[in-house]
Amino acid sequence: MIQVYAADITNLPDPMQNPSLMEGLSKHRKEKIMRHKMEKDRKQSLGAGLLLREVLLRYGVANREMTYGKNGKPQMEGFCFNLSHSDGMVLCAAGDNEVGCDVEKIKREPRGLVRHFFCDSEIAYLEQFCGADREREFFRLWTMKESYMKMTGEGMRLSLKQFELILGDTVSVRRAGQHISCFFHEYEIPEYRACVCAEEEKFSDKIEYIRLPVLKSV
Repeated sequence: MIQVYAADITNLPDPMQNPSLMEGLSKHRKEKIMRHKMEKDRKQSLGAGLLLREVLLRYGVANREMTYGKNGKPQMEGFCFNLSHSDGMVLCAAGDNEVGCDVEKIKREPRGLVRHFFCDSEIAYLEQFCGADREREFFRLWTMKESYMKMTGEGMRLSLKQFELILGDTVSVRRAGQHISCFFHEYEIPEYRACVCAEEEKFSDKIEYIRLPVLKSV
């Protein structure tokens, strides 16, 4: 079963000013955090690292070697996970099979993105909505597409227009004219849209929220 975890990192300090917050994180994660020029990006990368550390401890795999796929997706033998973050929220999906997740803060729909990144049927679906409903559905489709791209390990190297979401009572994927076997599960987070895509169809019903240990001592 795919389990989903989240953490609110709104009050997380800037690791540049508080380097001790990175203690216990991998060298790769520390370097990734400090490559960011913007404070909010450093905080989000730190939050992702801290949440992943908590999840790995829960699964008893914290000492396993972390490797990286050809497109940079982190992975561990016998354990699958994926991370996402957006404007103060970090998400982690974990399980025994390949998984991808995405969380997005609902805001004004970026102009011009729909026709550039979405397929005709997806555009037609969005055109049924307007106002706040349109923004919510835009980010619903966006998180579905991103979670699929991350599940495959291709990430943004796979164009959003290279595959199509088939929307109905359930959601499926069509790519190069072929139906792709994968499963989606959406989660309710106030002011956000969140979606997980996996090779298996069993998902936890709810997100488990984790209060990161560092937040208790700040």
